[in-house]
Amino acid sequence: MREGPGITYNMKEQLKEGTHYQVLDEQNHWKKIIANEGQVGWIPDWLTTDGVLSSNGNMQNSGFIATVINNQASVHEEAQASSKEIGKASQGEKFNIIHQEGGWINIQFRDDIGWLPQDKLEITPGTIAEAPRREQTQEEQEASKKFLSQYDAIVTATAAGAHICKAPEKGSEIVYKASKNEKFAYLGQKGAYYHVKVENGQEGYLANWLADSNSQAMAKKAEKAAAHSTLSHKTIVLDPGHGGKDPGATRGDYQEKDYTLQSAQAIKKALEEKGATVIMTRKDDTFIDLGPRAEIYNKAKADAFISLHYDAAEETTASGNTTYYYDKKSIPFAEAIQEQLMEQMNVPSNGIRHAVYQVLADSHNPAILIELGYMSNPNDVDKFTKPQYHDKLADAIVNGLLVYFQN
Repeated sequence: MREGPGITYNMKEQLKEGTHYQVLDEQNHWKKIIANEGQVGWIPDWLTTDGVLSSNGNMQNSGFIATVINNQASVHEEAQASSKEIGKASQGEKFNIIHQEGGWINIQFRDDIGWLPQDKLEITPGTIAEAPRREQTQEEQEASKKFLSQYDAIVTATAAGAHICKAPEKGSEIVYKASKNEKFAYLGQKGAYYHVKVENGQEGYLANWLADSNSQAMAKKAEKAAAHSTLSHKTIVLDPGHGGKDPGATRGDYQEKDYTLQSAQAIKKALEEKGATVIMTRKDDTFIDLGPRAEIYNKAKADAFISLHYDAAEETTASGNTTYYYDKKSIPFAEAIQEQLMEQMNVPSNGIRHAVYQVLADSHNPAILIELGYMSNPNDVDKFTKPQYHDKLADAIVNGLLVYFQN
């Protein structure tokens, strides 16, 4: 519940799913309500159903729209105020949201993509119909088909104006702008980017949240690794985050601690089938402090430590998985896992990042922490509340460990 009709207003308090209320006022897809315990504030339409607060509302399996709330907002090429301005957005103008990162929203800006600060926008569920794109001629289709037939996999741009950059990093020089649904040859992966080749011969890097790929290159890499390495003499510590009195992030009746345990159990089963010895920091809904989690790993002198979490953010548009490491010796481990997650999981990959988390800093051997999706994003929740998500995750983790230990 917020102080005013929009996500830019301060949050007053959390209301539980199933809370009953009466409507006092309505404005811009928000309701001013009085809840059954007397609380007064504003809640979004998409989290309500017939006078009852819902955990998902009608956002399930939908996109998001950004509406400019200032008189005018500068649209930037990158997610920082110092980057090049590519245009202006007027008050009330609406855009489809592509991605979110660090207080910035990536939008479809006419025939380009751009970034706007979160505090300039109101976010609501939905999708804006796009203008029809020019269809390829028969000759163009044949040329594209011939070009792509030379490669094992393709990458398809999912946004008009998607940037293909010289290097797989933020702020890199843009060498090509894609049309929506334009196809490229898959050359590999680097971090959160696809290495692609354009039909004209140009090579570059395309962020995975702006594309889809049919590549199974990372899975094949793991198959080759399995021929030369084994998990049968390895000990892996799995750390399901939170537990007991600590629910972690929540969304309605969904609690992070339940899904970290479900993920860990699926991974444990898959690892043991490959012959690995698996130690769990918790096997049930038990509270364990941070210090003892790393101690379990260190005392076992195990080969790898994986802490499992589900993230949350103020912005409902934040999505995907992120792999964190603390020290240099854990970077190859993080990279091996992340490249499998990016290929196999049906949420975006946010790459690998350095973080000073206690469970990582206190670990003597290689250790990573994975945020596997966002409790605050209804589309992510819809995916990881299904058993198939955890089974695919387990396969990706096994593949990543096979590649890591081979190297």
